[in-house]
Amino acid sequence: MVEFSFRPPNADYLGFPATPEAILETACKAEELGFDAVLVNDHIIVGGPARIVESWGNTYDPLIVLSYVAARTTRIRLGLSVLIMPYRNPIATAKMIATLDQMSGGRVIAGVGSGWNEAEFAALGVPFQDRGARTDEYLRLWQACWTPGETSFHGRFFDFEKMHISPKPVQQPHPPIWIGGSSRPSLRRAAAFAQVWQPTPTPLEELIKLRGYLSQACEKIGRRDPPTTRMSFRVNFSQITGDNPGAERPTGHGTPAQVVEDMQRYRQEAGVEAFQINFNGCHSLQQLKDSMDLFTEEVKPMVE
Repeated sequence: MVEFSFRPPNADYLGFPATPEAILETACKAEELGFDAVLVNDHIIVGGPARIVESWGNTYDPLIVLSYVAARTTRIRLGLSVLIMPYRNPIATAKMIATLDQMSGGRVIAGVGSGWNEAEFAALGVPFQDRGARTDEYLRLWQACWTPGETSFHGRFFDFEKMHISPKPVQQPHPPIWIGGSSRPSLRRAAAFAQVWQPTPTPLEELIKLRGYLSQACEKIGRRDPPTTRMSFRVNFSQITGDNPGAERPTGHGTPAQVVEDMQRYRQEAGVEAFQINFNGCHSLQQLKDSMDLFTEEVKPMVE
């Protein structure tokens, strides 16, 4: 069965202001409609071009958002897509994730990425050039912190012996790790750590090549079960948003039947196992909710 996760509007990227009410209302609706997970993104402090600030300048903290969603839901999984790992203290973050996993009854998905906004790293005092090395080490540190018993760790950035960190996550050996990004280092990281690889929206031909590289990376380290692929997929129902896709219709843009056709191509030709649905082009909360209903009624049952 194909799984579909949903991204609540915890930032202004949709084109209307993110609010606590919109986040919680759509997250609860996603559970009611049968989405398997809600996935929220992450930025702490944003600078740069106006288009970046307009989309990400108002981003609610993902772990606090998920704690509120956990209290208002019972079944849907709670995911980070993605937590920008290298500019957060990994020990504190490991404890926060374990606590959330305990409080939610084992529903957390630990989705991580290494980040891309150099100005953000500079403002937070973390060297941008170290982000890949930090992400790899911090993932190993998370796993050490989540292992039962006392914790020891010896790395480039953190080093300690026989310390105690608790609670441990409900999910053992740890919450599922999902890796975002499509660079070669991100794919090697996915091969080493991930249960799920989360590429951003990617042209079909390019995605096929990336999955091939991921398989090679797994083979190189002796991994026989490559991560499943859950691609971020942008859906814009023109009948709801009023946007005209024109002659060069973007993937995921148009009628429900056209969206089904696009998703089936990714399923059949690239082997995509699951989708993270991002409803784009919505100019209001009501349009977002209408898009969720239309997707559930006319797209989801037709994607196999």
